[in-house]
Amino acid sequence: MKKLYILLIIGNLFSFQANSQQLVLETGKAITSFDYKNSQGNQLDNLQSTNQNYMYVGYRTKIFKDFIHVSLGTNYSTYGAIGSDTSVNSYFEWETSYLGLNLGLDFRLFNIKKFNFYVKGTFSSEFIIQGTQTLNNTVYDLVGEDDFDQTNYFFRAGTFIDYPISENVKLFIQYMGGKSKQMRNSVSNSDQEKLRLVTHNFGFGLFIKLKS
Repeated sequence: MKKLYILLIIGNLFSFQANSQQLVLETGKAITSFDYKNSQGNQLDNLQSTNQNYMYVGYRTKIFKDFIHVSLGTNYSTYGAIGSDTSVNSYFEWETSYLGLNLGLDFRLFNIKKFNFYVKGTFSSEFIIQGTQTLNNTVYDLVGEDDFDQTNYFFRAGTFIDYPISENVKLFIQYMGGKSKQMRNSVSNSDQEKLRLVTHNFGFGLFIKLKS
């Protein structure tokens, strides 16, 4: 099923290429954390965010003059968190890697000389390709676990600034923040366990103009 999903991603990218104007390459750092509540509905204390990496490759085209653009691409992202429970003297850490399909829409607000300022929103559908949980000195594989091994949906919003460095290339810096849908649904009224991924992405990249 996952191999079919990857093929669909690649197929969508190539079918989109005919109408695309720019190749987008992006990388950066993501401050990630877990929004977690246990079965009693209480948040886990001492759960800290971690710095992770992400990459994105896609295509971008204008749909209304130079003000509104749509983009489609694939993203590879890592998410994680660390924490401890002093009451039972335990330490825990999560680190997960996801591959996803990303759809975005951006609007140019204004420009100052050659700098263009945009707001942007994205939706992505992601699935886990690798993940571990460390509990004290024991490491567990998260692939196949119900809480993580499911399609994960992200909504993000943010802003970016681009600047032309040549006739065909623009450099941009970007911030995007968001939260995933609930990764675990309650199975009964007494079970209030919930898990969401929270990210703050800080990145930079290139818009590369494609030939007609």
